[in-house]
Amino acid sequence: MKKETFLAAFFGVFFGLVFSFLLLANISQNQLEQKTKQLLPQKKEVSIIPVKTTSLKTLTINTPKNFLAAEREEIIIEGEAEKDALIVIQSPIKDLVFQNKKEKFKVNFPLALGENIIKVVAYPKNRNLKTQEKTLYIYYLPKEI
Repeated sequence: MKKETFLAAFFGVFFGLVFSFLLLANISQNQLEQKTKQLLPQKKEVSIIPVKTTSLKTLTINTPKNFLAAEREEIIIEGEAEKDALIVIQSPIKDLVFQNKKEKFKVNFPLALGENIIKVVAYPKNRNLKTQEKTLYIYYLPKEI
């Protein structure tokens, strides 16, 4: 009778453990399926919104021409950029910042003796557009040194 009691207890524990492992595996599989269902992207309707076309006006410097040798200590910088763009003109002796009210701009700019590297940058009002940059090399060489 000892053998039958031992076998009954052993099989009871064995089948109980097997049943509990199967139950745990089934529960964890269901939880994993629920998580993956949530992680899958939901199909959404794609709506096409017409994009407002923007005409990009490129930064152009009309005067002075690059590598100009000037005899006066001041030049006039004329150019075109997008309307309402922020224009920044930098050189070793002066920085000038202004908002372009029209597409064309015209400013007086001083020169230092010798080589002047003048950087003109246009920041458009629309932040999605790129900034535009031009570099001018102007040489101020007076007749009498």
